[in-house]
Amino acid sequence: MSDSDEFVVEGRLAVESLVNATCFEIRSILIEEGRHLDFVQRIRSRDLPLHIADRETLIAEAGYDFHRGVIARAKRQIPSSPTVDILEGMSRLVFPVGLADRGNLGTVVRNAVAFGADAIVVEKGRGADIWSRIAIRASATAVFRVPVYEVEDSTRFIRDARKAGFVSVGTTLAERSRPLREMEPADQTLILLGAEKDGLNSSLQDACDHLVRIPMANEMDSLNVAATAAIVCHELFAGQ
Repeated sequence: MSDSDEFVVEGRLAVESLVNATCFEIRSILIEEGRHLDFVQRIRSRDLPLHIADRETLIAEAGYDFHRGVIARAKRQIPSSPTVDILEGMSRLVFPVGLADRGNLGTVVRNAVAFGADAIVVEKGRGADIWSRIAIRASATAVFRVPVYEVEDSTRFIRDARKAGFVSVGTTLAERSRPLREMEPADQTLILLGAEKDGLNSSLQDACDHLVRIPMANEMDSLNVAATAAIVCHELFAGQ
């Protein structure tokens, strides 16, 4: 997790999604001179803090040549945990627990949102920073399309979600898990995805209503967590 009170967004599509989200305080938008002229007009019409600069300035601001002509800085929102009332208005939640790799975390968010997640939940102070540049880039704008909540106590959050009507489904290779295809989609589903190395710990597994695994061939015993997210979200969210 970062101690900075702001995050950096790179590239036009991502910055457009940031602007469209409207819930972030944008501190600066830097655009390379002569590029993205239509976007420049839109930003000016909304009275956002726009700066036009040469290519060398953007490279210096980004730290490397990956900005695609647009960089923005925005204030981090104060982390919040969803109340039971908020949860009752949702039906699809994805909770990547303690993922260490920022690229994996961003891709999980991308896959979850693509298959209909209403919100993403992360653990406060644990795992990769969901607002890091790599995670934002890997999310392919998805992190700006749904709410992101942070919770301090994961098992308590699972209980709160259950009170709101959610069925919690943990992904694990534990022997007591059952094949994913045997799991019937519920009206409200919370999917938990464990960290890359250790998966979901025993207390989280015990807190879940169901444990599922994805059968694999050729003696493979694991999938990348982002691939797992895509498969499980497709199976459990598709019918909702």
